[in-house]
Amino acid sequence: MIFFSYLFSFFIKAYDREKRIERIFTSMNEHNIQFSKLANFREVGGLQTTDQMVIKQGMIYRSADLSRLTKQDIMTFSTLGIQTICDLRTSSERKSHPPKIMEHDKIVHIPMQPDSMMPSKWTMFRMLIAEGKSLSFTPIMKDVYQSMLYERKKEIQQLFTLLSDEKNYPLMLHCTSGKDRTGFLSALIQLAAGVPVHTVLSEYMRSNEGVKMLVKRQERFVRMMSLYRVSKEQIQPLLGVQQDYLEDVLNEMMDTYGSAERYLLEACDVPKDQLLKMKNILLTPSAGIPSQNAE
Repeated sequence: MIFFSYLFSFFIKAYDREKRIERIFTSMNEHNIQFSKLANFREVGGLQTTDQMVIKQGMIYRSADLSRLTKQDIMTFSTLGIQTICDLRTSSERKSHPPKIMEHDKIVHIPMQPDSMMPSKWTMFRMLIAEGKSLSFTPIMKDVYQSMLYERKKEIQQLFTLLSDEKNYPLMLHCTSGKDRTGFLSALIQLAAGVPVHTVLSEYMRSNEGVKMLVKRQERFVRMMSLYRVSKEQIQPLLGVQQDYLEDVLNEMMDTYGSAERYLLEACDVPKDQLLKMKNILLTPSAGIPSQNAE
């Protein structure tokens, strides 16, 4: 998440000296792939659509950033055969936390938030100090989703262009925590493929389990940066996802355009033939195929 990347940069040198206990994070996908330091990793596929199709598994993955991978994680990552890595972070985030992978030539930068809109570390520090106990993070998070829906249409078009070409698969989406920018785009892909909204929302909420390895560190950073003026309870909206973050913008999208497909066609100028190509690549009849229906 954008907010945390700056907080992380501010305190990373101090915390790099700490010895952290390594633990295994079991990825949330049917293959039970394991990473020690890659949070919120799972499939975007494996979900059934309303017309008895299913998004193929092993085609699109999602995760938090790739900056903390161990040597074993790097080897495991390489076995996935990923051909395209969509890094949704800002340029400054990428610079401060570069990916620890061998496949650097496969990275495509699709920033879902412009660098120009990012406050400096000192601006955030002053905000946390000045507003302290009165600060509410829920409106901040909702603004992030609004910005993605209305202001990142070219970036969304760029992603769906990649998704229309079979040579780009398997593909991975990631941001910092893999829950907001990655969650929003994963939802758009699933909806465009025909997955029902209630299933998409349930799948989105799985990030609360996926980010658990990050939560304590992030909470510590925010509280330290605020000189402990911000409480643990205030920070909770930043640490995970809330259903209304995504649901609110999807409702706006549906009210205006009627469907995710119409939004992509009319607002993001994604050509219809590209959407058809994406569906042909991703979808297969569901009969006899195990699905991760997240209802």
